Amino acid sequence: MRCLLASMDGMSSAAFRSLCFEYGADGATTEMIGAAGVARAKRRRAPVMEALLTRRPEEGELAAQLLGSDPEILARAAARLEALNRFDLIEINMGCPARVAIRSGNGAALLREPEKCGAILRAVCGAVSLPVRLKLRLGWDDAHITAPEIARMAEDAGARAVILHGRTKLQMYSGEVNLEAMRRVREAVSIPLYANGAVVRAGDAARFARAVGADGVCIGRAALKSPWIFDDIRRLERGEKVAQRDAAERVGALLRFAERLCAQKPERFAIQEMRKYSQWFLEGLTGADALFERVKAAQTLDEYRGLHECFLNGLARANDLYVHPERVHSAPLDTR
Repeated sequence: MRCLLASMDGMSSAAFRSLCFEYGADGATTEMIGAAGVARAKRRRAPVMEALLTRRPEEGELAAQLLGSDPEILARAAARLEALNRFDLIEINMGCPARVAIRSGNGAALLREPEKCGAILRAVCGAVSLPVRLKLRLGWDDAHITAPEIARMAEDAGARAVILHGRTKLQMYSGEVNLEAMRRVREAVSIPLYANGAVVRAGDAARFARAVGADGVCIGRAALKSPWIFDDIRRLERGEKVAQRDAAERVGALLRFAERLCAQKPERFAIQEMRKYSQWFLEGLTGADALFERVKAAQTLDEYRGLHECFLNGLARANDLYVHPERVHSAPLDTR
């Protein structure tokens, strides 16, 4: 079973993806890239666009995800991305339910226009030699499940795989995934299908894939708290117990991540972004809440590193390196 890291806007940076690859992710996808910005870009790209197009040497199979609704612009953008020689696949986003995407007729808004979806898929598949993958949801709402039809169009156009989020646009990220509707998509296509939307813990992955008949799973927000979820899944597949991730491993992962993120963007902004990851990675460790308060004031990588090393040294002296489940007070993050 293959396990992919999903595209998450503002989250799946090259730095974070590289950490997930360390822990055994089989593939990952960039954050959403606006097709119009790529297709119309001049010789020099804006720093924000450059960040989206960054690929670190530690990364494995990487898809570039395009957001748009004009077949010609999407095709031109895909061709430009292929010419960069940085990516292994092109992924078309037909699943984003965010208001900013829907207002422009992008993302999940396309689920209401199957004919346009078909035109987009044919245009993009015809413009590149890289494999093309489709990311979509079940449909706009329960009364309009268009994913089986659109997935068939993708296969007919030459797409090599589909990632299917098991909810409708109106569900956003809440409520149960619709396994029956997902299975209808599985029956509609013979190309690989990756199930997305119901992996919160490592033990969910194999059950979810079996229930859908999927070739693998695509994991989003669950990886934000536990990038080692990919390794945990592999351990379960081998019949091993899931490893306990002690404070030393969690702090080490944070610091490697922080160093890479600081290399990708201005240090002050990178450290501000790392604050939430400190909360997610270290929740349940003794003294973590006090550390979070101090981390809020950190502005540099050296400050951030020093606070975490001091925290870890204190836990080591107290022989208290493991997570206390009763202190984990936030609900597990659902997947995207």
